[in-house]
Amino acid sequence: MNPAGGKAKYLMPALVLGAAPVLLADWFIVASVLGRDCVVSEGGNITDCGGGLSEEELSVASGLIALVMLILQLGLIILVRRRIRSRPQ
Repeated sequence: MNPAGGKAKYLMPALVLGAAPVLLADWFIVASVLGRDCVVSEGGNITDCGGGLSEEELSVASGLIALVMLILQLGLIILVRRRIRSRPQ
């Protein structure tokens, strides 16, 4: 008998559905931190951000950092689940 076998088919969809909001939250947090020193021009466009990043570079950098954060968070979740599951009951 493999009790985990029945739950394994639900694990990947749960991770994918849970990853989208977490990735969006991570991106928002990183963009807020990186964009706190941005200068806004008269037209409302962001002209220069901290570290000399433009608006496009800020978006790309925050997206990449958010993706790395998501991978680390999912890795930690998987490690904790395995550790909890491997404990003797």
